Amino acid sequence: MQIRLLNAAAVRALLPVDQCIGLARQAMKLVATEGGTIQPIRQAVFHPDKRGLMSMMPGYTANPEWLGIKVMSVYPGNFGTQHGSHQGFVILFETGNGIPRAIMDGREITAIRTAAATAAGTDALARRDTRTLAIFGYGEQAHTHLEAVPRVRPFERALVWGRDFEKTKAFCTAEQAHHPFEIVAVRAAKEAAVEADVLCTTTAAKEPFFEAAWLRPGQHLNVVGSSVPTTSEIDVQTVARCRLFVDFKESALALAGDFRRAREAGAVGDDHILGSIGDVLTGRVAGRTSDQDITLFKSLGMVSEDLVSADFILAEAERRGVGQLVEW
Repeated sequence: MQIRLLNAAAVRALLPVDQCIGLARQAMKLVATEGGTIQPIRQAVFHPDKRGLMSMMPGYTANPEWLGIKVMSVYPGNFGTQHGSHQGFVILFETGNGIPRAIMDGREITAIRTAAATAAGTDALARRDTRTLAIFGYGEQAHTHLEAVPRVRPFERALVWGRDFEKTKAFCTAEQAHHPFEIVAVRAAKEAAVEADVLCTTTAAKEPFFEAAWLRPGQHLNVVGSSVPTTSEIDVQTVARCRLFVDFKESALALAGDFRRAREAGAVGDDHILGSIGDVLTGRVAGRTSDQDITLFKSLGMVSEDLVSADFILAEAERRGVGQLVEW
């Protein structure tokens, strides 16, 4: 038996963001299709002093058909060091006989497919006449979101806010060389929020920094940074004011701290989640109903996105002869 090993550089080379946006749509539609996926709620084991955690996301997809799992460590303190905050693997198993076929870098898959999913959600929900993008944060996801979201909507400029203004300026300078639109660092989160048509929160904030008072009709928000029940980037009233869509409702009910805080405050009920992006893409649920709607995509990430992406990566690796084959 042979297992193909694919490192971060290989994953980056084999998974272009344009392709991954289409793969994200495919994964989202699978979730909205009966029998398309099996996705247990993500499990996490925290280090005793809370410095980091290990998360596990097992699952099944029907088309392409795989059993698989993503295992990742998440150490926020690694930010700014040579080690990423997210490190780990995606493993694919054949469904006919259970043979493991591939082990590939999970950090790169996560970085690319998360931004690609945001782009797919933006395409499903945002107005067509967008001009200004706002990015909150200056880490890896800020970088990949700047690459992915402009693939589905035109922007004349991007406003970037982060807690450290000097780091925000350095991020914008580095990114400007790769984009045709203007990228501007702003000192206040409000400044980015009130100007933008599409907003992406990609921070590690534990408490909300985004306020509902900044919202205006017609905006679309992608809330990406918070992925555990105890943290939230946006306040309760922001959740309440928006037409809310998720990637996977069961996961959102269990893990989305932004939504759970709003529900616990009595501002919303479970039915405030109107559906998944897959429901919108398949026509089961209406997304934006008018140019005045404020729409929100709460993204937690799904193992179906990882498995669909990994299927594409493996096929490309086999076609190109990329990766290390290990006898097992």
